Amino acid sequence: MEFPSSPPPTAHPIWRRPALLLAVGALALYAALLAHFMDPYAAGSDTSGYLNHAKLLAAGHLHVAMRALPGLPPDRAPYDIYTPLGLKPAPNGHGLVPTYPSGLPLLILIAAHVVGWGLASSLVTGGHAFCGVLLTYALGRRLGLSAAWAALGATAIAVSPLYLLYSVQIMSDVPSMVWIVAAVLAAWQAGEKRKAKSEKRKGCLWAMAAGAALALAVLIRPNSIIAVVPVGIAVGLAWRRWVLLVAGSLPGALFFFVHSEAAYGSVFATGYGDTGYLFSASFIARTLVHYAHWVPILFTPAALLALGLPWLWRAAPRAVGVLGAWILVYLAFYSCYRTTHETWWYLRYLLPAAPALVVGGLLVARQWRSFPWGRPAFAAALALIVANGAWWTRNFGVLNTADHDRTYPLTMDWLRGHVPADTVVAAWQTSGALFYYTPLALVRWEIINAQGFHRVTAAARAAHLPIYAALFDYERDAALRRHMPGAWTSVATIRDVTIWRWDGEEPGPGK
Repeated sequence: MEFPSSPPPTAHPIWRRPALLLAVGALALYAALLAHFMDPYAAGSDTSGYLNHAKLLAAGHLHVAMRALPGLPPDRAPYDIYTPLGLKPAPNGHGLVPTYPSGLPLLILIAAHVVGWGLASSLVTGGHAFCGVLLTYALGRRLGLSAAWAALGATAIAVSPLYLLYSVQIMSDVPSMVWIVAAVLAAWQAGEKRKAKSEKRKGCLWAMAAGAALALAVLIRPNSIIAVVPVGIAVGLAWRRWVLLVAGSLPGALFFFVHSEAAYGSVFATGYGDTGYLFSASFIARTLVHYAHWVPILFTPAALLALGLPWLWRAAPRAVGVLGAWILVYLAFYSCYRTTHETWWYLRYLLPAAPALVVGGLLVARQWRSFPWGRPAFAAALALIVANGAWWTRNFGVLNTADHDRTYPLTMDWLRGHVPADTVVAAWQTSGALFYYTPLALVRWEIINAQGFHRVTAAARAAHLPIYAALFDYERDAALRRHMPGAWTSVATIRDVTIWRWDGEEPGPGK
């Protein structure tokens, strides 16, 4: 059932044509903006973790050997000392395995076969960001919004500083959102009432497509399984659709089980391990306050209007049920998560539900018939949404990640060209990039204390291996004074990373 409203006035061809051209132009500019600010680098834990995972999948295995020092094997070294960010020791003791889920690396691998590794991450990241805007528009249209209202919702997502921040980095938040929206849309199509046999067959195909999309969302982010609630409501109660929904998800589920068994020794395990300790009811009150403050900033105040969805229940129970369950399950799940309330960008966990928040809010706003909706109001609303997004995006500096993260490959380029091939590099923040871009051995400096570092230097000295360190400015004091004391010489500076060479123990008093 659609929401009761007077049909929008038919657009005059003179208005319709410029509007279409404006929309196409806006999408082209948006694609250009994403391409210009794209951050395709293996940098910190997440981005290097996904790319290292993709390389492991490309090699046909999920275990990779630790780059250990001769004379200090992993079983005799401090735990995790040879583990770069984004990887973890294998449960069976055979090297390292990925920490992060397989879905995004799998998509990067597929893209790499088409466009090469240099462009693969940009294509996957930017492609999902672009599709997320289009799918938000499609969601609005499918649930009863006019083209103009749906365009407002898509714009609110597109210019959100939170959405942009995770649209230009190799992160799972936006891709998981895209596949969840796709799953809900496919489920909605599957659940539509049909009489003709040919139409019923289409409904079966849509149910299978919904299952496949949901399975991919779970591969990208395992907790996306909670989206089965809105997907299930959209599909409806017919058991045949549920059978087809499950059938569509089987290939993705099978890959998940095989991957988990190979990497972690159990079909139900993930690289995150046991995360139950991260959830507590004690966080709920603070998180709800955090939601109230940041959701209207990040997704416009229209998102708060989604609270009025129950008011529309009699008019369109199916739409309200899908959107309400979608919003509620995500807000509830992350309300008790340890970090959600800590800062604005942790609301990235809510991105998979952001289209539901925005579309739901606009559906509620549309019922305010006393407001003079029309082209002037639409233009004003569009301008305010864009201005709000642009201001917060600039204020947070969310499009500066590529400039910052380029430091990582530049640092690795310098190391490959200036240090011996048998060098041991002490690193922490750069460790994942070091593992991805170079073949050099590494030790995690923050894992060890002065005594542990003495064991490292003894093993390196016995094997005649030079020791270097690649440190961001904020790491330097702790690394060189407390964790790795000795005589260090600065040999290069790449932006805010300094390369240090270890020259031996500092002479003690009287020496």
